[in-house]
Amino acid sequence: DAGPARLEEARRKGEGFVKDAKHFGTAALDRLYRGQVEVGPGLLFLDFDDVLTTSRPYGGFELFDTTSRPADLLEKLWHPPSKAALLRIMDEHSPRVVITTSWLRLLERAGFEELFAKTGLDAVAASLHEHWEAPTFVGKSRHDAIVRWLLAHHAGEPVVVLDDATSGTGLRGSKLDKLGRVVWCKAGVGLNEGHLHQVREALAGGAS
Repeated sequence: DAGPARLEEARRKGEGFVKDAKHFGTAALDRLYRGQVEVGPGLLFLDFDDVLTTSRPYGGFELFDTTSRPADLLEKLWHPPSKAALLRIMDEHSPRVVITTSWLRLLERAGFEELFAKTGLDAVAASLHEHWEAPTFVGKSRHDAIVRWLLAHHAGEPVVVLDDATSGTGLRGSKLDKLGRVVWCKAGVGLNEGHLHQVREALAGGAS
């Protein structure tokens, strides 16, 4: 078992990194599907709509509508129980975060970091993965986006996906879902304290 040291060695080599990382990611993904993960901080794939924001009162529509942005938008953008639950996850597990939200079409990394800093999610900004995004391409599913990322970059860490039924296309019934690594958030409710046990199990490597 090569372990994370092999990926770090591939990074140092520079040339051939993509090939090596992809091969390594494939082996790591196979181990993940068998329930075998490395000890240490995990990966958290983070959606926003119906996970962190319920659009009550605000969401992405108000954030990106620059013509009439509410004065209290940044204060009320995240659903309070969802924000609190995410901060507990960050505090307890220190996962590296990969963003999957459709907001990726409108913001670059610096924009997300600024948004997190202004909305009390500094811990998320500080924990963004080097390869921080997993966008869903046209004609592909959210599951495709996450698996594509894992094949390229996974180093054997535990994995948890925070998503919802509308955005999480292809995830329902997938191997990740069957392993308990997809946390399903309900529309209008979002991430909450009731999800923390499953998140803990997934990031501890114990989901099965």
